[in-house]
Amino acid sequence: MDSLAEVIALLDRTKSMSDETRLPDSLRERIRVDARRELSRPTEATRPGLGRLRVRTFLLWAVAVACLLVAVATLVTNWPFGRPGPTPDLARMRDQLIASAPDVVRADWSAGPTPIPGAGGDVAWSAGEQRGYMRFHGMRPNDPTVEQYQLWIFDRHQDEKAPVDGGVFDIASDGEVVVPIRAALRVREPYLFAVTIEKPGGVVVSDRRRLPLTAAMNP
Repeated sequence: MDSLAEVIALLDRTKSMSDETRLPDSLRERIRVDARRELSRPTEATRPGLGRLRVRTFLLWAVAVACLLVAVATLVTNWPFGRPGPTPDLARMRDQLIASAPDVVRADWSAGPTPIPGAGGDVAWSAGEQRGYMRFHGMRPNDPTVEQYQLWIFDRHQDEKAPVDGGVFDIASDGEVVVPIRAALRVREPYLFAVTIEKPGGVVVSDRRRLPLTAAMNP
């Protein structure tokens, strides 16, 4: 039974690995059971040479499987693209922008021509950093397969008929939600932000028939 002891020792060594790289308990038990079955075959008593060959083959197979699984587990654990990164804290990023960018402009949302009762919040934008955030509360969650919200940014250096597309976005909760602004063009001097409801994917030019919120910057 020296060979069985070798198999058991091999399996026991996997216990010392971290939880992220050790073999699954089910596979360890399967290898242990297969080892006992291989080593207890009656033909091995009368043909010891063949028995030793089977045991050696089985041991090589067990070692190969163990090493392969450990290598794959280690790769997945340590490779940065093998696991999702942390979700950015948009509320904190918004607060950091407001605290660090001296040119941040802010305005509260007001009801538009087609308001959502109870919806509100504010918008913050830095022209120097070309980024900003919208904050909402009381917004109606949308079904992205049916409709999406879209932001429009009116710039004093841009034709009013062609405001800058600030990106489409979804609302999953009527609680407080922070959404990053994704301006398609450079925004130098915004004076009005407007949120419309459009078809999935948004539009190039909005007819503004469904315009629930606007935020006007102080002159």
